[in-house]
Amino acid sequence: MKKRNDTRYQKNFRFQGKRYSVYGRSLKEVEIKKAKKLQELQECIVNRENPTMNTYYEIFTERRRDSIKESTIRGQKSQFNKCANVPIINGKTFGELRIRDVKASDIQAVQTALKGLGNSTRTINDALHHISHVFNEAIKDRTVSYNPCIAINSLRRTERPARETKHRSLTKEETALFLETAADSYYLNAFKFMLCTGMRLGEMTALLRSDIDSKYIHISKTITRNEDGAYLIGDSAKTYDSHRDIPLTNQARSIIYDQLQLNSIMFGNIIDPNKPIFLSSKGEILREYTFNREIKRITQLCGIEKFTSHAFRATFATRFIEQRSGDYKILSEILGHSDVKITLNLYTHVMDEAKIKAMQELEIAF
Repeated sequence: MKKRNDTRYQKNFRFQGKRYSVYGRSLKEVEIKKAKKLQELQECIVNRENPTMNTYYEIFTERRRDSIKESTIRGQKSQFNKCANVPIINGKTFGELRIRDVKASDIQAVQTALKGLGNSTRTINDALHHISHVFNEAIKDRTVSYNPCIAINSLRRTERPARETKHRSLTKEETALFLETAADSYYLNAFKFMLCTGMRLGEMTALLRSDIDSKYIHISKTITRNEDGAYLIGDSAKTYDSHRDIPLTNQARSIIYDQLQLNSIMFGNIIDPNKPIFLSSKGEILREYTFNREIKRITQLCGIEKFTSHAFRATFATRFIEQRSGDYKILSEILGHSDVKITLNLYTHVMDEAKIKAMQELEIAF
């Protein structure tokens, strides 16, 4: 401790080999400042070597920002936040826990809390799988030595699979009734277009006039969302194999013509080759929520079990298999699946029905 020419006291000290100085008008003030500085330095080390889950997740996200899409970051952040906001102990949330202090019991508490909030087992399992991925990355950079998630079993699925409910294939009768009830809907053309092309909603709503020629619909992009949640047309399709060319049928061509005419009536604009063909009723990018809300309205009117836009894609695939039961490879390419096995696994039930029908119609001469 020494007194400076300006009458202030100065105290020097070392912390982990580095020299620090504090100043004060009195010896007491200097000691208080030293204690405060030591606390700050210690907290800095703790934050660096044993950060909170929230802090580490920010580090985790920044490392991956250049290698994954913004929409993926946004979706995974949502999964993390579901877990991070769960209260764990002494008023602390899961996100406020130090990463090295997280125990299997904390992961179990998050799982139980999410279940109590009414989340589906798939949502819970997906969220905890992402947390496990975070811990695996923390092991790689030696922030932790153990992943507490491995001690927790995934929940057994209790809900009916989506392919049997909201993503199910519509029967011919359901399809006819739905379209009849939707006759006055602004989105009727979009419903029909998905049914006759098997396109994903994001692919259809990103479709420009310039993406269509006399023979093909060229799929090269999809609607996506940035990290802030804003909707925009992405610069690529969902996956590499989603880039594909779908033959343009007369039916699809007629629907496109009708939609362009409707756009002119609704918005009074000259057809712009760089503007999406299928817009919202307000002339904006068509959002999944808006589209599914209209589907729900129509299903309630006609008494059909509710479904989402993906059901149109499943319906297309089902009708295709029913009529061309051996052309699985062609269907896989039209749907943009990376492997025909994906197509076969998704529509096994349709193939089973086709086999039963084939055997029933088979006649063997004795």
